[in-house]
Amino acid sequence: MAYAVANLERSSTWQTETDTYLRANGVNLCVNDYTTTNVNVVRNLFAPPTVSNPNPRPVFVIINCVSNSTSHPQQWQVLAKDINTGGSSIDLSARLAAWRNLIDSVQAPPPRITGAKRVGDSFEFVVPGQRGRTNRVEGSTDLVQWTTITNLFGTNALITIRDTNASVNPSRSYRVVRP
Repeated sequence: MAYAVANLERSSTWQTETDTYLRANGVNLCVNDYTTTNVNVVRNLFAPPTVSNPNPRPVFVIINCVSNSTSHPQQWQVLAKDINTGGSSIDLSARLAAWRNLIDSVQAPPPRITGAKRVGDSFEFVVPGQRGRTNRVEGSTDLVQWTTITNLFGTNALITIRDTNASVNPSRSYRVVRP
């Protein structure tokens, strides 16, 4: 899961409260939605000011950025948008939990083997991990009998697989399956 947080409040008097709120909700990186010449450019894409809400904040937007997702096939789809009138009395705990569940519901596409190359006596390739999923990398010399090379456990990182038996089995095939 990746996310970006944009601070809409450019007044330095609110910075301590903003930092405390973000830390309490596990946010370590925050960018500002303002410069010396422009204010709320990103916010106005999703929550332009209206007569009834002239300064919408906070604004929460969840966008599916995963291509070929098995659960959410439309990349760049806005999955959720929440706009408030602001104020420190808003309790967002239940909404934050629901949004985290929504974010976690977006599944990565089935893993594909890429970057295949021979390195000395080994053969290596890259497989994208899938958070919350276990995949098995298998090898075969006849496409009938498959043996497990390794199991990949839920991470969203790229994983490099090295088969050190490549010189013994030069015509080996590989696949990634879900057990």
